[in-house]
Amino acid sequence: MTNTITKKFFSILAAAICTLAITATAFAAEFISPEQARSIAAQWVPAGSTHLVTKDESHKYASYYEVKFYDNATNTEYEVEVLKNGGAVKEFKMDAQTVIGSTQVVLSAADVQNLVLKEFPNATFTKVKLDRDDGLYEYELKFYTPELRGEMKFNPENGALIEKELKYQVS
Repeated sequence: MTNTITKKFFSILAAAICTLAITATAFAAEFISPEQARSIAAQWVPAGSTHLVTKDESHKYASYYEVKFYDNATNTEYEVEVLKNGGAVKEFKMDAQTVIGSTQVVLSAADVQNLVLKEFPNATFTKVKLDRDDGLYEYELKFYTPELRGEMKFNPENGALIEKELKYQVS
């Protein structure tokens, strides 16, 4: 009887190990390479942007690649976070280095909300604020859609985009 129990135990153990190995292999097969992350991120930035670095952020809660680009034509920095497992974009940031606020406020809060709504028609705003930074005015807007949470800053004189940060709902 002990021999039968031992055989059943090892059969169950072998089946469990085999299932675990198959699951681990399937899970690992979804991981993307740094080159794939760079290719995915490049689709989010203007053509001609220079790739600066791709960092492996495996030590974080959700492992991802942080891919940075710079567009010399517009002096704009871009950062795209791409999940290692599956390649979904987790976060997108842009920072226009030469676009700043203004001493004049020409646009209304509704005008800058419409700038956001052109890109995100289903945006719900949680903050629309005219702020001063280093003596210059800028509009700061926070919003969400079913897919993301976002923050954008605009020049209040001409509507130029200063900064954009989008955090996507990924599972």
